[in-house]
Amino acid sequence: MRIERVMPRWRTRRFFTAMVMLTVAAAFTRPALSDDFPSRIIKLIVPFPAGSATDVEARFLAEKVGVMLNQKTMVENKPGANGNLGAFEASRAAPDGYTLYFATNSTHSANIHLYNKLPFDPVADFVPIARLTRNPLVMVVAKDFPAQDLAAFIAYAKAHPGKLSYGTGNAGSMAAAQLVKSMAGIDAVKVSYQGTPAAITDLLGGRIEFVITDAAVTREFIEQGSLRALGVTTSSRIASLPNVPTMSEAGIAGYDFAAWSGLFAPKGTPDAVVQILNKAFTAAMTTPEAKSFFAGIGLEPNISTPEGLAAHVKSQTELWGNIIKESGLEKI
Repeated sequence: MRIERVMPRWRTRRFFTAMVMLTVAAAFTRPALSDDFPSRIIKLIVPFPAGSATDVEARFLAEKVGVMLNQKTMVENKPGANGNLGAFEASRAAPDGYTLYFATNSTHSANIHLYNKLPFDPVADFVPIARLTRNPLVMVVAKDFPAQDLAAFIAYAKAHPGKLSYGTGNAGSMAAAQLVKSMAGIDAVKVSYQGTPAAITDLLGGRIEFVITDAAVTREFIEQGSLRALGVTTSSRIASLPNVPTMSEAGIAGYDFAAWSGLFAPKGTPDAVVQILNKAFTAAMTTPEAKSFFAGIGLEPNISTPEGLAAHVKSQTELWGNIIKESGLEKI
């Protein structure tokens, strides 16, 4: 006769109670799945102030992606410390796809070479979603500056060593200006700002002498005549400023520099959510309206897969290390 061991009822109740509690706990601790994504507002953290090129780009895409995903997508500006403040906040967000980080070369290529300690890891703390744009910069002076072109500017700067000042609002503008100083052999004083719009305000007011920044921020002033463009930083001219020569053409042979933007999510964001977002932003970037918009503000669409953005960050981090070393910038 076989004897079966039967679990007492009180132990059975405890067993099933424990299983239910574990199931509930797991549901609350794992990231949200993509079955109903997105079901609420998506937030894009932009690490630069309103009016910056990154902000303008992010707001355009937020509107278009919101329509495609049938869910409101909003921009939240968190400027400061060359983008580090916004990146830190984004890195601490829930990994569910509802908080995204609109990054640039500042936080994800340059700052690791500019700061002794960062409050986040640009690779370990983020999941790449898509590379978005390549951003040519332009060097500008006020309309009444005595030099009419880049060659004359260099001659004037050499005749007045240490007397000129320039504004920087991000790592791109800072490195681009340092390259001008080192390649042209001039001396000038750096003035740091939370973002490039403030630097442009001081340039217009005569408090600094030059700025190198995004064409999107300066084009309107150039067209109005209140700023004079001396050169664009890329190896070829850009569609939004076709009459402005390259820096290489205008007097600094071999000068070639561009910033970039890309979209990230906090580490742990489910891959299915990443793929949904990649498809939405890729679709938004490739519409005729988007192509016209980006050409108008001087940005170049340069989209990729998540894997493409990861590879881009790796190669750009190495490149920026070399640029910053050559430009003579020291870590803060």
